Amino acid sequence: MSDPHQSQFPFSQAMLFALQGIRLRLGRMILVLIGVALAIAFTNFLLSTSALFAKLAELTAEEAEGQSIQGVFLLLWTGVALLICVAGTVNAIVMSVTERIREIGTLKCLGCRDLHVVEIFLIESVLLGVIGGVLGSLLGYVAAVVNFATTAGTKHLTADVLFGASLDAWGVRINILALTLVCMGISAVLSLLASVIPVFMAAKVEPAAAMRYAV
Repeated sequence: MSDPHQSQFPFSQAMLFALQGIRLRLGRMILVLIGVALAIAFTNFLLSTSALFAKLAELTAEEAEGQSIQGVFLLLWTGVALLICVAGTVNAIVMSVTERIREIGTLKCLGCRDLHVVEIFLIESVLLGVIGGVLGSLLGYVAAVVNFATTAGTKHLTADVLFGASLDAWGVRINILALTLVCMGISAVLSLLASVIPVFMAAKVEPAAAMRYAV
């Protein structure tokens, strides 16, 4: 039985607040979204390119010199791309929190708890991560296929190569189509993790101090 004195804040309401926050800061959010999408696109491009040329080498029994990206080089570039994704998301959430201190104070004065504030901002960051991940993953895969066709020739664009290629990454063999889904998931998870610290900082703001805050 719920406590009648405890404020209620449905998930649907938190989603509406998050969408409203994105809409009101659409210009900045689009820039962040583009940054996340490009970082994930670069990640998927590296992974998919490596998988495609590895499959080509397997089918033709030839080395795809200079095209298959392996080992430490692949790990480093992937790390750089994901770091850019995290940095962009952190920047977006920190700015969003800073601009909305008074709004947070108002919500808490109306009965919102720390958990509700956390919920709003986490939904906002996950939405950015998911949308950026979907766009970036698809863009990265398309760019990898175009690069493969330009380098290896369109005659090698067979279903076996495009859909049968896989990558041996960190001891796990991943199909090229699964790579796209993995990149989408990575984007959402990284966006969630990147927002944890600024979101919890926002939740700890005292209502009285927040109402006096000026950007």
